[in-house]
Amino acid sequence: MKLDAIQFFTNTSMMLSMVFIPLLAEDLGASYMQIGIIMSVYGLCLGVSSYMFSKAADAWNIKRLLLAGLACSAVAYLLQVFADDPLTLGLARGLLGIAIGMYPAALIMHVYGMKRSISKFISFCALGWAAGFIGAGIIGDYDLIFVVSSALVALSFVIALTLPEVKVKRLNVSYLSLDTVRANWAVYLPFLLRHTGATAVWTIFPLYMASLGSDKFWIAAIYTINPLVQFFMMRRLDGRDMVSIVKYGYLVSSIAFLSFIPPTIFYYVLPGMVLVALSWSFLYVGSTELLLCRNEDKAASAGLITTVISLASVAGSLIGGAVSEYHGFVAVLMVGAVLCFAGFLISAKYLTRTC
Repeated sequence: MKLDAIQFFTNTSMMLSMVFIPLLAEDLGASYMQIGIIMSVYGLCLGVSSYMFSKAADAWNIKRLLLAGLACSAVAYLLQVFADDPLTLGLARGLLGIAIGMYPAALIMHVYGMKRSISKFISFCALGWAAGFIGAGIIGDYDLIFVVSSALVALSFVIALTLPEVKVKRLNVSYLSLDTVRANWAVYLPFLLRHTGATAVWTIFPLYMASLGSDKFWIAAIYTINPLVQFFMMRRLDGRDMVSIVKYGYLVSSIAFLSFIPPTIFYYVLPGMVLVALSWSFLYVGSTELLLCRNEDKAASAGLITTVISLASVAGSLIGGAVSEYHGFVAVLMVGAVLCFAGFLISAKYLTRTC
């Protein structure tokens, strides 16, 4: 329960703090290009940090690493209050990305070491996202959002202090080695393609919804459906054939993004959002379970999922913006579907059952 609470509070904070960053940046005088750079800086810093600290979680004391990451994150969330121009906001987001990247691998190693359900634990990530979407809309004020985010992570730190010392195998790691990536490329590459396509879609999705007549309330409500369905779906994936689950996830993702194209009224996208939630549940839980099962360096292999997500977020944002600029929203949806289907083809051919 303590691990689930930490997962919920940290992901609530992450989404609370993220939702209105483009609007805050615009209010501080950032151009659209600068907004993209600010978002990319966060993603790159998170990606590099999660790569290094995922490896560290296989060698260091995981409780100390978890506590250090949570403490740094609580401070970093609060520092965003003091951003008063695009440069300082970009710096604050970069520092936050580094801090957030410190603890996920250590946290999931607690779950693995205590022999808890991985799928149920991950489901609280989705529930935290939903709470973050709703909370940001209710709070509204930027500074108060950052303060609440910091407070929730500080609460997570207090909870983490009460966790027992978990004994997991320690390894000698090489921080610059790509052996883990090479050994698991059939998991990481399709995941990278799919999430790049998904991020491209989410980059323009609010604008697409507005073009179909949706207001801000309905945009937020439609977004909330995704993590809520994920929460209930993820909890039912224990004991499944994860290789098949992952392959179906890519195929369903492609179908989901294509389903967004026909609607002429915004609420017609609701079934597609349910499909997106199902597909992400399959992919996130299935890929994490496979990596934990197949690798000795469990923290590094599972933690690198965060790195892949971060890199895909940077690439997807650029693709979504560029394609929509020159070819419109529907073209972005098609690109997202094609990238998901490419992930399906790779996983169908190369992802095998080895555990």
